[in-house]
Amino acid sequence: MKLYQSVLAGVLLMPVGAMAQEGLSYTWLELDYVNLDIDRVGDDGNIADDFDNGGGFGAQGSVAISDNLFLFANYSDTEADANFINDAGQFVPADTDIKKIDLGLGFHTAISTSTDLVFTGAYTDTDRDRFRFGATGDESLDDLNDDGSDGYFVDGALRSQLTPWLEGSLGARYTDIEDVDGVSVIGNLLFELTPALSLNLGVDAGDELRTWVAGVRLSF
Repeated sequence: MKLYQSVLAGVLLMPVGAMAQEGLSYTWLELDYVNLDIDRVGDDGNIADDFDNGGGFGAQGSVAISDNLFLFANYSDTEADANFINDAGQFVPADTDIKKIDLGLGFHTAISTSTDLVFTGAYTDTDRDRFRFGATGDESLDDLNDDGSDGYFVDGALRSQLTPWLEGSLGARYTDIEDVDGVSVIGNLLFELTPALSLNLGVDAGDELRTWVAGVRLSF
């Protein structure tokens, strides 16, 4: 809970300005480095040792389809150095190649000249070693009903243009996969180098696993 409180306090203390240049973009592509921070029995609290527990790469994308709706997709391929429980309560053994994909729909509405309230919902699927939709990879969509690795998530967040060159967001996500579920804190800081090119730092922080991303985003 200390991490959640620190992230929340940090964002709430940032000056929320009213200087968004061309509004918040919902059409963009991003390439990421993904870092895993795993809570394990016996951790001594050393931040440097605990922070890097494995990782990999990822890609994200979003496209606006109306004034208030957008489609998005996320993909990541990571490997942990230790056994862990992910944000949905699934046990994942060490040194396993984990591929994850999210496909979803989002809604946003302005609550000020610089801040949007954003809600998203997505199908999510996490597979070991190789990715496939459904439990057996059968071409029939009915196979998805038997897939113990897939489910959904919903979240809500505030997204704001904090300064002309800095954007931030903070929210909460509920993930449900089969009979397990979990809640995590989500957030990001987007450093805008140009109107189109930005550096993004993001986090999805659950009780057992925190996933950090550092990426380059191209906005349209």
